[in-house]
Amino acid sequence: MGRWVLLFILGVIAVLMVSPLILTVFTSLKPTTELVNPPWYPPISPTFEHYARVWTDGGFSRYFLNTLIISVVDAIVMIFIASLAAYAMVFMEFRGKMILQVLFLIGLMIPVTAIVLPLFQIVRSFGLLNTHLGVIFADLALAVSIFVFMFSSFFMGVPKALHEAARIDGATEFQIYRRVVMPIATPAVVTTALLEFLWSWNDLLLRLLLMTQDEMRTLSVGLLNFQGTMTRDVTGLSSGTVIMAIPVVLLFLFFQRHFVRGMTAGAVK
Repeated sequence: MGRWVLLFILGVIAVLMVSPLILTVFTSLKPTTELVNPPWYPPISPTFEHYARVWTDGGFSRYFLNTLIISVVDAIVMIFIASLAAYAMVFMEFRGKMILQVLFLIGLMIPVTAIVLPLFQIVRSFGLLNTHLGVIFADLALAVSIFVFMFSSFFMGVPKALHEAARIDGATEFQIYRRVVMPIATPAVVTTALLEFLWSWNDLLLRLLLMTQDEMRTLSVGLLNFQGTMTRDVTGLSSGTVIMAIPVVLLFLFFQRHFVRGMTAGAVK
């Protein structure tokens, strides 16, 4: 009996979590004449005209490409930077190591909104406003502390014997990092890639601040085009939201197992 009660509660929670996305999909597929129906009514005559309008007239083809470029580069570079920093923290001894750890810890405590103005001034001083590179640098700087500690937690579980055996065999630190440690760290790599991609894909504040030209906007900023002061393009907003959600949902479905393993790595230490 208790098992069935638990399943019922979990089912209700799942429905509540999925229902906003389902209602959004319903709205995006409804012709304009069916918008008078309640939002939970499925479309009687589904149409993809709103998706086509958003993709072409709404500029989402350009916004999608900008978002994809920034998010992919963010994820790849973050894996490289955070894993190297974590490797040095765990396996190497050097002067100033404790100070560096404290700086990374401080990086976890500072909210983005507290440093957004100095960040804007720095990006502008380097002439990187309205460029992919400016947003990428800002993303990496703000999130690197989180992933350094994530990789460090995973690297602490790597047997010291593997590292010492490779060093005795004459391998350099970078060879040990590339051939011994990183092949074992697949869950941490996948988790870092997914989280950084997700945060970069959905971020609005930095994109709104650092990209003012329309041709450089991302999907999150592009969605604002469908909302006015007194009016709102409901079908366009719903279609754009679905387009923005599809890549992230697919990534989590394909890499769910690695993501869970990476998030729980080092949890029992």
